[in-house]
Amino acid sequence: MIDDGADLDLRAVCQNIAEAEVITVYFPLIGRTLLVDGRRTADVPTMVRVVPMARDTGERLRSLRRLRPMLPRPESITMIPWRMRVASVVSSGVWGCLLRRLDDHPAAEACLTELRRLDRAERVDAILGRRYEALWARSGAGKPAEGDDR
Repeated sequence: MIDDGADLDLRAVCQNIAEAEVITVYFPLIGRTLLVDGRRTADVPTMVRVVPMARDTGERLRSLRRLRPMLPRPESITMIPWRMRVASVVSSGVWGCLLRRLDDHPAAEACLTELRRLDRAERVDAILGRRYEALWARSGAGKPAEGDDR
């Protein structure tokens, strides 16, 4: 259980992060994915980026091939849906698990900053009603039924 009441097996998440070559943590609330490629060679370091969410695994593999054409197809990829706020990635300890897979911590911190910015913008949009429709704003919503004497 983490800070906002979500039920998540954090040990399993960190184990998957430690074992998979490629890790995607996708944030449906903000429509973005943290893409972590732990593969490396003498000439190619690990990679971390914030990318748009993919529709499926095939699309993600194609985008990864475009980003890292010098590497073969990954043997393992883990996809972690993160339906909570970005801050909970850090507070849960998952961020630390991700950092252990990376050579470039400043790039990872830049990605975290971008994800936090997107998360804040989504919250503002929710408050102001941008990209959202309030239930009471729908046609007919909130109106008493005929014969209802409220």
